[in-house]
Amino acid sequence: MKNVSLVFLAIFTVWAASVVSHDMATRKISHASIKTGIKLFAAGLAIFLVYTFLGYAGRAQSFMNYNFYLLLAGHIFWSVLAGLILWYAEVWPAGDAKFFMLVSAALPLANPFLRNFPNALFLSLLINIFVAAGLWILGSFIASGFYAASPADYFAEVWGDIKKRMAVLNSGKNKFAAAIYLVNITVLFLVQQVFAMEVHGFLGRIFSRVDILFFFLFMLWDKIGRVFSSRRWVYISGAAYLLYFIGGYFLFPEHLWLMAGGAVRNVFRFSLLLFFGRFMLEFLMEKKDMYYLTARELEPGVMPSAKTMRILKDNTAFEGAFDDCFKDGFTAEQVEELKAWLNKLDVRDSKVEVVRGRPFALWIFAGAVISLVLDRNLVGLLK
Repeated sequence: MKNVSLVFLAIFTVWAASVVSHDMATRKISHASIKTGIKLFAAGLAIFLVYTFLGYAGRAQSFMNYNFYLLLAGHIFWSVLAGLILWYAEVWPAGDAKFFMLVSAALPLANPFLRNFPNALFLSLLINIFVAAGLWILGSFIASGFYAASPADYFAEVWGDIKKRMAVLNSGKNKFAAAIYLVNITVLFLVQQVFAMEVHGFLGRIFSRVDILFFFLFMLWDKIGRVFSSRRWVYISGAAYLLYFIGGYFLFPEHLWLMAGGAVRNVFRFSLLLFFGRFMLEFLMEKKDMYYLTARELEPGVMPSAKTMRILKDNTAFEGAFDDCFKDGFTAEQVEELKAWLNKLDVRDSKVEVVRGRPFALWIFAGAVISLVLDRNLVGLLK
């Protein structure tokens, strides 16, 4: 089986490298490439199944038992779910989501004994993808400063922008919103710990995975973050706290404060992840590749910055035309609406803030290579 895995790895790597090369050249992943990847994965899986059948028939010594395919099905489920969530969260376009699903699904065929297989392998791959991309972008951002004509002015400007960003986040309104968020989101981690303690079997294993909850919240924060400051959620949180402390007093008094303390610690960890992973790193990533376009320079496929996305979504003049729509940049219809709006403004050569898109397939490929070579995620290496 080792030779089968190596041959599959070599062929699948050639395919993945071709997808990355095409994506870097055109900023698109073609449907034909995805279909080819599906065929390669299906062929590899079929060969594995043939060896399994021969093994159970006593005609092969090295083979995977049937339990491997059950584990593989669970891994594929998580990979598909993660790809769809990141597509819905507008982290990457549909082509990149499909590429990720295929690459993630193929990892156990390349090495059936990977450390985090089956339930955490997709998450380990995602960590390697985003940490590798973040480190590269941060490193190139710093390197650009040293190569600038005046590094001191470059970094002084960056530090000034960071302080402005911090001032906005630290404003009175945002302080109040943050306090409400901390109180409300703690309920989720309390519920997660209660279910992890009380529910057994498959569901118990799911609810015990706080890392999965971190993943869903982190990736979907732009979609669901405002919910936690709504009045309805405040009422839900108040009722949940009352139910938790009254019910906990009778059902699990010895674990009551222990679980509450664990929930608070998880909220603190998630808050740090959210702050540095979304607010600050996103700010640095976009600053390096940010530029401005006038109405006549806009065209379909242009990627708006996070600031532009928020402005357009909150602008009632567009009547929802820019909701849930930035996976592949502006569409032709959105460009026309935006041009018309910019031309109506009483500002000469009004501009919109956009960023240069990156071929994300490159980082998916790099994350897979790291996962196979190191057999763990980059964050785990720091422990």
